[in-house]
Amino acid sequence: MTQGNRKARRAWAAARKRHIRPGHVYIAEIQHDPDCMIYSTERTCTCNPTRILKDDRGRELARVENAGFYDPLEMAEVMP
Repeated sequence: MTQGNRKARRAWAAARKRHIRPGHVYIAEIQHDPDCMIYSTERTCTCNPTRILKDDRGRELARVENAGFYDPLEMAEVMP
């Protein structure tokens, strides 16, 4: 499994904190590598996907590369 870059993980967390607000719609686009195990029966991310955060109109708010494997529950955190 790939760890990714700490600076990139912090950048992704900062982008989510800066842009995601309760009551607003956003799109989290995760672009996995073609050889990632997410496309197998295991359904587990083993790559460093590019994470893109977009608003409800599809405009790109943030793009982060090399932040490590993707956990689908990372976007399900409860907002205060």
